[in-house]
Amino acid sequence: MNRKGRSLADFRLAILAFFIFFVLFIYSSLNLKNVDLGYRQHELLLAEKKLRLEIDSLLARRAELLNLERMEKIVVEKLGYQYPEAGQIIKVIEDDNE
Repeated sequence: MNRKGRSLADFRLAILAFFIFFVLFIYSSLNLKNVDLGYRQHELLLAEKKLRLEIDSLLARRAELLNLERMEKIVVEKLGYQYPEAGQIIKVIEDDNE
């Protein structure tokens, strides 16, 4: 009986040790996953910041390119266009293909 009682106590101790190991394993796995997600979040935040700066620079470049004074300067100086004279009629034709 003593031997049977001892083997039952050893079995209970083994089950308890396995349960404690299992809980600690799950806890450490979740903690490591949390740390990995924190690193990933930090990388994504840095990428977002970089992309926002790029968007800002592209918007500034777009505003610069769409500046009417700049366009007027290019049209007059480089393309040789002239302002219409007073009383001159300008005919605008729209192309349906575009």
